[in-house]
Amino acid sequence: MSGVSAALDAAIQSLGLYANFDANITQGPPELIVQFTSTSSGNPDTWEWDFNNDGTIDSYEENPEWGFTTVGSYDVSLTVYEGADSDELLQEDFITVIDPSNVSGQAAGTWSPTYGTYTITGDVTVPVGTVLSIEPSTNIVVNNNSKIQINGRIEAQGSERGLINFSTDDQWKGIKIVDSQEDNLIAHCYFTGSTESAVDIDNSSVDVLNSTFYENTNTSQKGPAINVLDASDVLIEGNIISNNNSSVTTGGIALDNAAVEISHNIIVNNQAIFAGAIVMKNGSNATLINNTIANNEANYACIYLLASYPNVLNTIIIHDGLIFTTFSSDPIVSYSCISGGYSGTGNISDDPQFVNPTAGDGNAYNGLIADWSLQATSPCIDTGDPSSPPDPDGTIADMGALYYHQQISVDDPHSNMIYVRQNTPNPFSGSTAISYSLPKNSNNDVITIYNVKGDVVKEFVLEDTEGEIVWNGFDQNNKAVASGVYFYRLQGDSISQTRSMVFMK
Repeated sequence: MSGVSAALDAAIQSLGLYANFDANITQGPPELIVQFTSTSSGNPDTWEWDFNNDGTIDSYEENPEWGFTTVGSYDVSLTVYEGADSDELLQEDFITVIDPSNVSGQAAGTWSPTYGTYTITGDVTVPVGTVLSIEPSTNIVVNNNSKIQINGRIEAQGSERGLINFSTDDQWKGIKIVDSQEDNLIAHCYFTGSTESAVDIDNSSVDVLNSTFYENTNTSQKGPAINVLDASDVLIEGNIISNNNSSVTTGGIALDNAAVEISHNIIVNNQAIFAGAIVMKNGSNATLINNTIANNEANYACIYLLASYPNVLNTIIIHDGLIFTTFSSDPIVSYSCISGGYSGTGNISDDPQFVNPTAGDGNAYNGLIADWSLQATSPCIDTGDPSSPPDPDGTIADMGALYYHQQISVDDPHSNMIYVRQNTPNPFSGSTAISYSLPKNSNNDVITIYNVKGDVVKEFVLEDTEGEIVWNGFDQNNKAVASGVYFYRLQGDSISQTRSMVFMK
């Protein structure tokens, strides 16, 4: 402690016992979680907090945390004790919980679907030292060209069955994570309608996982879906980036002095002037692993590089035109499927044989409802880097974001026969039917539905040798699943066949 600080502390303590306190945030929608700090003078040994001035002691901690769930203003009092002495401070209207239908200003705490739709009508800031947690299935509508700026931390963690939805009735400017010293998380979210970067990361640590970016736009050099500036701890994984548009640089992701891992993403049918999918500049030495990048449209190339050296592995890039436009850049590409071919170990130039891709390039075609999984005859199956982690089915890594699930068998006499047919309708939004016909003497037959990670979603035990099962988009626990690509496998003692389908809510 410096001499000045020590003198100031001594002067404060000489004042005797006086109650005082502050808080890290005093206004926001519910649930507003507030960290209170006692700044009382003297040497108090007991603290009594009343967070709504109803005469009931709510906490005896020195620096408690409290959640406010009901809209209104709250008087907060603190009484401190030092032996037989005491002092009390009442701060009237110290906390204000605002209506979630009209949100602006500061925010922190937990946003939940319990409180209905959060409608943001002006810029919102999450201050340094606070956390905004957003629960699954929360709906957030951002209007009036407003933005959400994170200087503290954001944990927007949805689930497969409960996406967090960010949308607008007119225009909004996305989420800006600026100079955050925390680990931020955006997972299982849906972003649409942003006119700047839907997620804009500036000198911050962020994981962007399993989210969908659809029909966002931009008129600057930033990416309409995701923009990363001056950051080295960013993971972009498992996302669908589709039908976004920029009148300048890129239709998808823009990196500027950013070392980012980009893996297992589907980046399709985006559109821009310079690069349809990704721009990297100023030392953005990103790693691209197992991505599917297809049918994007741009005047120059699919990926634009300026003084950047990305490493591309196990990735499918399908583009009608240049794959890379490079300036002082040299990408390393290996074990990837590239339109027109590209020099590097293990690269191929064949048609990847997607199940049901869009019929053309750019955002005139809806990449979100297409099926970017691989057909059984795809040359991208088992042709990824042999040293990469194996696919969930135990086979060599495939190229692309969606692996083809295989059942390992030896000398299968039924390998050329069809026992389970393509589901109808496909894609589907309500329910879909899967027809099957089993060989004689087949036993222990089941149809199992998997998500793209290889997790079991639903299992149907087959009692008849011929018929159909109907799946309604619910899992084994009767909970609705998220939109996306799913696999279904017919498995018996002597047969195994797998197909894919697309579920759209």
